Amino acid sequence: MMPVRGYWLPPGVEPPPGRFATLGALTIETPEVTPALALSTVFGAASGRGAIAAMSTDAIIRALDAAVAAWIAPDSEPRRLAEEAYVEAAGVPRVTVPFVPLLEACASPHLKDWVRAEVSPVAALDGFVAGPDGAMVRALGPRLAVHVLPGNVPLVWLPTLLACLVMRTPCLLKPAREDPLTAALFAATVAAKSPELGAALAVLPWTGGDERVEAEVLRGAGALIAYGDDPAIVSLARRLPAGVPFVAHGPRIAVGVVAREAQNPGRFEAVAAAAARDALLYDGRGCLSLSAVFVERGGLMEPGEVVTSIAGAMPVAATALPAGRPDRDTAALTQSWRARIRARMQAGKPSRCAASPRGLDWTVLYDEELPMPAVPLYRTVWIAPFRDYADLTMKTTRTDLAVIHAIAFAGPDARRRELAEVKAGAGLTRLTDFGKLQTPPLAWPHGGASPFRRLLNWTRLESR
Repeated sequence: MMPVRGYWLPPGVEPPPGRFATLGALTIETPEVTPALALSTVFGAASGRGAIAAMSTDAIIRALDAAVAAWIAPDSEPRRLAEEAYVEAAGVPRVTVPFVPLLEACASPHLKDWVRAEVSPVAALDGFVAGPDGAMVRALGPRLAVHVLPGNVPLVWLPTLLACLVMRTPCLLKPAREDPLTAALFAATVAAKSPELGAALAVLPWTGGDERVEAEVLRGAGALIAYGDDPAIVSLARRLPAGVPFVAHGPRIAVGVVAREAQNPGRFEAVAAAAARDALLYDGRGCLSLSAVFVERGGLMEPGEVVTSIAGAMPVAATALPAGRPDRDTAALTQSWRARIRARMQAGKPSRCAASPRGLDWTVLYDEELPMPAVPLYRTVWIAPFRDYADLTMKTTRTDLAVIHAIAFAGPDARRRELAEVKAGAGLTRLTDFGKLQTPPLAWPHGGASPFRRLLNWTRLESR
């Protein structure tokens, strides 16, 4: 098989001699990324702004729709290669990390509808037009957006990339080690649909934390969008020039809440099955992976019965979504929590541990006294009871706990609205049903606000 390029350089940037690495059956070519190459890539991508600024919004959206559709197609070769590389690098079975649902969220007409909902008047993306009060307005994105991509879940960065291109913002993407081909192959697909858009894209796989390379990249950035843990986010923020917008996607978690009204024997099994799928899809690695379920007391089922139901659903979900290869620290932490809860069970504490007989395929932990683990465990659902929403707030408001930005809920609409009001000021950006956590709509403001609202610059032209 011919080598597959794991980079994408804009026109006029000469790649240095390539380096080749074997990943499974693939041979991936990457350049040696030096500060000089980074500088020329930044300049080359930013130079593509004029060409995309001359395109109409409809033309940009049509090209991006075509690129997404090409990847959704069953016979998509670039998607197949990207999936193969991800599976090998991240160590997760392909069925557990599906690409297509994330692509379908961006498929036509979702992108067009999203743009029209976020930008008003939408014609301001094409040039100066009359705004609501009659003054002329123009909307334009930053001169260059640098994207530091995640490796835990593929394609979560795609909506922001599409939004930047609609804003006429060239983009430089740094792929994650666990996802070495997706960004470069998608950029090539975009270029095939629109050479103008392709000329405003760059994918450069430098080593994270290489401050000499990153100094050149950050110096040329008009905006930075980064995914990562707290130390990585803090390091980038420290080195970013003053005044450059920074959209940081740091640690976030998702939990479930089961109201007492939803605890109906014989009917709760559907909720349990949905919870198990939410926990294991994408190997439990995403910010929308279900890491805990809080069960309200006073229902027809005791909390222990809820534990039994969810534990009963986990083997079925684990068969459909097999486990990957966890990192050693997460695996060790999960094993230690299993041992801790089992020791508490033997001591007569109100605890339960249900787990796969071999390995870390799945785990369900229950404890009425201990706080939930500060860091999500591998393919694990932590279950705990709560009395009321005030008690729930106490259990989920901790300085050592990552922000809970999404909640899966089972219960009546009135209780759902009440919970949304309680959590709205505490970082919650989405409240949905069990089974839907991992398939957010394109309009969901990942991180609390859409990229259009964070990055668009509005210019107002007033008449005399």
